[in-house]
Amino acid sequence: MQTRAHAAIAPRPSQLACRDLGVVMARIAVMACIACVAGAAPSAAAATLSPQELLIVGHAVGFMQPPPTAGTVAVVYATGDAASRQDADAIAAEIGTGLQAGSAVLAPKVVDAAALAKGGFAVAIAASGANGPALGAAVRAARILCVTADLAAVGDGFCTMGITAKPRVTIVLNHAAAEAADISFVAAFRMMIREM
Repeated sequence: MQTRAHAAIAPRPSQLACRDLGVVMARIAVMACIACVAGAAPSAAAATLSPQELLIVGHAVGFMQPPPTAGTVAVVYATGDAASRQDADAIAAEIGTGLQAGSAVLAPKVVDAAALAKGGFAVAIAASGANGPALGAAVRAARILCVTADLAAVGDGFCTMGITAKPRVTIVLNHAAAEAADISFVAAFRMMIREM
C-alpha cells in the first residue's frame, strides 16, 4: 500500500486577516442581537448610541492603523444645548469605565468641541446636536476619529464614521473626512464597510 505525504499549506496573511475580520464581524452581529433581545438597563434618558453600537465602535477603533494604545473617548456635546449635554452624559454612562478598543480601554470624558484642541483624545463620539462645522473642524485639527449615529452627518463630512445597529449593523466611512484627519484602517476592515 502506498502512502502519500500531504503538504500543509499555510494560508496567506491576507486570507488570515479577512478570516479574522469575518469572525470579529460575526461576533459583533451576534452580540448586537443578544443585546437587543436581553435589553439594557433603563437609564434616565436613552443615548443616541446603544450599548451594541458602542460595542461596534470599540471594535471599529481597534482596526485603525495604528490602533490607539491609550487616550480618552471624548463624548462631544453642543455648547449651550441641554438636550445635547444630556445625550452626551447618557452615552458616557453607557460606556461606563471604558470603551474596549483593540487592546486599549479608553475612558469617556464629556466635553464640548472646543475641548478637543487640548489633546489627549483617541476618539470623539458625537452626541445629538453636536454634529456640525465646529465639530468637523475640531476633529480634523486634532486628527482623531469622529463617530456618530447620525449617518447624514457622515455624508456632510462633520463626522468620519457612522454606526447603526438597527435594523441591521451598518458602518459608513466618509473617505474624505478620514483622509483630512489622517485616519486609516486595515484594508480588510474597509472591505466590510460602506465608504462615501
